[in-house]
Amino acid sequence: MTANSKLAHQDEHFYDIIGDVHGHHLKLQHLLIKLGYSLLNGVWTHAYRTAVFVGDFIDRGPNSRGVINAIRDMVNAGTALAILGNHEVNAIFYFTKDDKGRPLRLPGNSNARLLNKFEQEYHGNTEALKKDIKWLRTLPLFLELNGIRVVHAYWNDAHIDKLRNLHRKGKLKKRTLKKLRDTDTALGRAFAETIKGVELKMPRDLVIKDADNIKRDSFRVKWWCAPTGKTFKELSYGNKFELPDYTVPTEIMSDYAVYPKEAPLVFVGHYCMGRGPLIPTSNVCCVDACVTGTGRLAAYRYNGEKEPSADHFVFGK
Repeated sequence: MTANSKLAHQDEHFYDIIGDVHGHHLKLQHLLIKLGYSLLNGVWTHAYRTAVFVGDFIDRGPNSRGVINAIRDMVNAGTALAILGNHEVNAIFYFTKDDKGRPLRLPGNSNARLLNKFEQEYHGNTEALKKDIKWLRTLPLFLELNGIRVVHAYWNDAHIDKLRNLHRKGKLKKRTLKKLRDTDTALGRAFAETIKGVELKMPRDLVIKDADNIKRDSFRVKWWCAPTGKTFKELSYGNKFELPDYTVPTEIMSDYAVYPKEAPLVFVGHYCMGRGPLIPTSNVCCVDACVTGTGRLAAYRYNGEKEPSADHFVFGK
């Protein structure tokens, strides 16, 4: 391919939007090869396409550090773009210390186990860990790319407007992170819902337990659907437990903004939709095929279409 033809392809904005990798470095390499990428000077490169990572590179899999290195090299070389997911945010809060050397936010038990496992990959090399956390702090929370949007869990225009200017001097500064911890503020809520989605509290009399027999007190919702009149089952998306088929009571409804049907196509990860649907509506596409559970890492080959098509998905080993 000539230089001019490569530029022509780039002008058409071909993106490979890759779902949550979760530390599965080898699976990421297999998927990139399947997508037509090859190593050029040690960096995964495509002749005319750009990879886009939707966050949650780390945790669960065996080599989160390798995944960070691969994605960082691609971003630095201009062969990929990447945004933060909630797992990177957990790591940022935990490994960024305040003036007294304490984590900016302590994780819950399950996240603490994941973060401790992540830290062990560095074998005591604290400088390498700090370097990776500082790089993660440079990544944006969303992307707007030539008619499409990319966010980890939830696109709300008002939230996005609040988050546009967070990266002062090119990264999330400590004082900004401290503000983002408080989910009772408009900014804190915007930050939390953008990376974790909209979750509704369960009614007190509804006892739901997951496969690990842990009681769940909230559930993720289809934020592109108006909730009024929907059953728990109809409104649920990306929950690893069964919800009842009766109408959600109005008293637990929150005032979340429903994503408009006429809004641009938005790509998300986060929801671990191993059994689908990965395309729940005409302008929302989830690329998280739940690699840890299913063994399949997903990518969507975007070629400029207005609506997503299942034919554009590519799955790794």
